[in-house]
Amino acid sequence: MNRKGFTLIELMIVVVIIGVLASIAIPKFTSIKEQANEAACRCNMRSLGSAEALYYAQHSVFTSVGNLSGSGVMGNAHLLECPTAGIRYVAVLEDNTYRIPCPDGAVAHGSIDDGLTSW
Repeated sequence: MNRKGFTLIELMIVVVIIGVLASIAIPKFTSIKEQANEAACRCNMRSLGSAEALYYAQHSVFTSVGNLSGSGVMGNAHLLECPTAGIRYVAVLEDNTYRIPCPDGAVAHGSIDDGLTSW
């Protein structure tokens, strides 16, 4: 009698190998996603900093993130948010300086201080 197929031991070995490979790969993918979110947050803040610098060049005064949208400098400024925290960016205006910090209090991804010179 000629039986074709896999034995139970062979199938169990394949399942164990797949489990080991998955346990190695899943944490790597998670860390890559976190790195991408951090890079996206820094990119958002850099875009806001550039828009703020353009607004300052036109009006000689800094403004809030919400006013950047209405001024035509950056139409989607009021929609940008930190990908890890899901919180929108807020410019901190004091005297004639400004700061755009990362809104994620747990893990700050940086901030823009008085233009792009801080980057």
